[in-house]
Amino acid sequence: MKSKNEIAALVSLLDDPDEVIFNQIKSQLLELGTDCIPHLEKANFENEYGHVFQSRISGITHEISIRKILKEHKEWIHHPVNLIDGVNQIDQHFFPNITKSYIKNELNEIASDISVHLASSMSPIEKVSVINEVLYDNYNFRGDKKNYHSPENSSFRKLLQTKKGNPLTNSILYIEIARLLNLPIMGINLPNHFVVAYLNSKDIHQYPNNYQFTKKDVMFYINPFSQGVVLKHEDIHDFIQEINVINNEYYFIPCPYSHITKRILTNLNFSYKKTDNILLKSDLKKIIALYH
Repeated sequence: MKSKNEIAALVSLLDDPDEVIFNQIKSQLLELGTDCIPHLEKANFENEYGHVFQSRISGITHEISIRKILKEHKEWIHHPVNLIDGVNQIDQHFFPNITKSYIKNELNEIASDISVHLASSMSPIEKVSVINEVLYDNYNFRGDKKNYHSPENSSFRKLLQTKKGNPLTNSILYIEIARLLNLPIMGINLPNHFVVAYLNSKDIHQYPNNYQFTKKDVMFYINPFSQGVVLKHEDIHDFIQEINVINNEYYFIPCPYSHITKRILTNLNFSYKKTDNILLKSDLKKIIALYH
């Protein structure tokens, strides 16, 4: 491990016109990984050097960032313990300056505000009513219908900040709040939409890994994009028929966490379809490829 002074010294040499020397320094910085990012950002901010220096800093910083998410997200896909961990990895890469502590604190605060109104004697519907009141009346979370396909609507941090998001981010919020409250609520990966389901089990952790869900495991569905409207099995069936999709058991049962994060990426891919940012499109392609 190099000291801060040694890293800073390496960064200062990035303006060397000799490509051989530059590639040697670049290789050392890439090997150091995220440890050198603060030094790269500091040098870029101070703007003491020319365009070539800034371009090199930008390129190295990005390469470190994409290597980081590819490594960490691949590990998460194989062992997705908590949904929020995979969501945060995507958010941190595509919407920088996010902090895990901010998201954790926000979620804990919301869950705490809900928990004081919950009682074990309540029925599942009553518990959902309490969640809905706090989320949609007190915190004023909403589905963003005006800018539905905006990339920022796929950012969970942006949802927490602006209180607006797409069906997926609103559903992730519902799932994470339910996890903190130990309520059996999981995601339903509908085509063209995303909702959540309240399951029969009193404790979500009673379901073993690789448990095969059936329709019978679902008590009812909830649409977080529409302020927590409760839906029946028939409503899901009608929706599938309405959009002319072949009826599939998958659309009625909880999906794996990795299907949720992959959908975030495919949503972003659609949102950025017309962008000229080739690097961003390349990043999305590389991360989505991890799921194949």
